[in-house]
Amino acid sequence: MCARKKKETVLVTGAGGFIGRYVVKELSDNYPYDIHAFRGDLFSTNLDYYVGRLAPSYLINLAWVTGEGYLDSRENLMFVQKSLELYDAFYGYGGRRAVFIGTEQEYGRSDKPLSETDEISPISYYAECKADLGRILLKSSEVGGNGFVWCRMFFIYGAGEKPKRLAPSLIRGLLAGERVNCSYEGLVRDYVYVKDAAGAICRCLASDFSGAVNISGGRDTTIGEIAELVRKNTNPEGEVVFQSREECSQFPYIRGDIGRLESLGWTHRYPLESGLLEEIDEIRAETRGEK
Repeated sequence: MCARKKKETVLVTGAGGFIGRYVVKELSDNYPYDIHAFRGDLFSTNLDYYVGRLAPSYLINLAWVTGEGYLDSRENLMFVQKSLELYDAFYGYGGRRAVFIGTEQEYGRSDKPLSETDEISPISYYAECKADLGRILLKSSEVGGNGFVWCRMFFIYGAGEKPKRLAPSLIRGLLAGERVNCSYEGLVRDYVYVKDAAGAICRCLASDFSGAVNISGGRDTTIGEIAELVRKNTNPEGEVVFQSREECSQFPYIRGDIGRLESLGWTHRYPLESGLLEEIDEIRAETRGEK
């Protein structure tokens, strides 16, 4: 009888977070890996020892500061340091491919879809730290010939996201019969459902591509379109009040070019309304005490 071939191990940090939970599910459902989901504290972990004992072949690093005030938090710099340690330990112990997570905030703003080759001009301290880490690791992987992908995440929505974000704030407010205030309805943002984002991250891991990749929907979606879909599916008589263009200081157009992501074999599985309906059902169940 032939010995059963041992599965290769993928280490996922930040596995208990919003995106991490979906990434673990995507890996479990569609990939032949032994999944090691790390939900602990990176700062109290000796990463060289930990990674050395586990010896994973693959790594998805989602761990980062995401709490209140994260854009200006000093923890961003601390996560840069721990991410560098993790990268060195992973490849030092024979790791094959890794995916680390960046942000669309690394890019300068443009009235055209943002491409991976566009200028890097971070708009926050959080983005500065992400951008600096991305530059270092992309260059290091190029020099070392390591399989490495830097995923720049755009606007991810879905069940489990922070309550103050656009979709959940609209859903909860309209379900409660409240009048909901919202930013300018004409703002264009590139939203992608979290399950599609998880699929994209895993596709990057399984590919043979190395470099930066946008994780976005590649579509012009307005704030008004999202608000109308939520209103229609929660409380059709509800009221959403939008700021005027003059009142809203946010940049009017943020969209990602997904040509590179699509070239890796990724495709949408969830139209905008389908993803919103799943999030609505989740929040409705919570408010009824069913979860």
